[in-house]
Amino acid sequence: MIFLNDKEIEVKKFPNGESLINSQELNIKEWVNTIKLKFESDNDITHLIFLKDHLDELNIKCNLIIPYMPYSRMDRTEGFTVFTLKHLCRLINNLNFEEVSIYEPHSDVCVALLDRVKVINMSAILAKDLLEKVDDKKDSVYLVYPDAGAAKRYGKQIEYEKILTANKERDFKTGSINKLEINGTVESKNFKAIIVDDLCSKGGTFILTAKKLKEMGATEIYLVVTHCEDTIFDGEILKTDLITKVFTTNSILSKEHEKLEISSIV
Repeated sequence: MIFLNDKEIEVKKFPNGESLINSQELNIKEWVNTIKLKFESDNDITHLIFLKDHLDELNIKCNLIIPYMPYSRMDRTEGFTVFTLKHLCRLINNLNFEEVSIYEPHSDVCVALLDRVKVINMSAILAKDLLEKVDDKKDSVYLVYPDAGAAKRYGKQIEYEKILTANKERDFKTGSINKLEINGTVESKNFKAIIVDDLCSKGGTFILTAKKLKEMGATEIYLVVTHCEDTIFDGEILKTDLITKVFTTNSILSKEHEKLEISSIV
């Protein structure tokens, strides 16, 4: 899905699948324009190329906003897999945007590969807002990082003293988590916890983390993630009372639920 200055681009299709974009329907501004890419399929990349080249022909300057960077998981070469993130970043660089803004990149590799890039630390923004909401001065509130990577990232972005970090052992052949422990101590048995990370799929790691927090005495557990895939509906997070509420954005998510508080960035 492609937006130009917050108006969705209508793309029609010929019978053979070729794209048709009506230039008269484009919401073009006189000065710097903004394209927003909400990735749904590889078709969006093709439409991005067509739109940017059209604006170039009109000598129109343009910025790019990417709520979720596609192919962020493919940030290295493993075995015979293609390093697709690198090639996508190269394509975006060749389109020569004035600035490229990315919300909460899943991999720092894309930040290193992109030119004129600006990072928006959305999970930190959501977490700070939630801290103010749930801190009633009665119960302690802890930020919980589900792994060492999250602790390293958000420890730099969020100044907070009450921190717990999970340590997990994963079976790399099956992808399943064999063991998860929480590092750190709590002041009292009654406390609130905010788990912070960048991406949630089915949420298995977050469920295991929440179970450990419950054993430690957590009364309320919240999850903050910028990117939430629709597969969250297939996991346990929305089906149990273990996690009180999920704070996320619509960078990927296309569905609603009473346990989801969704900030609109698209």
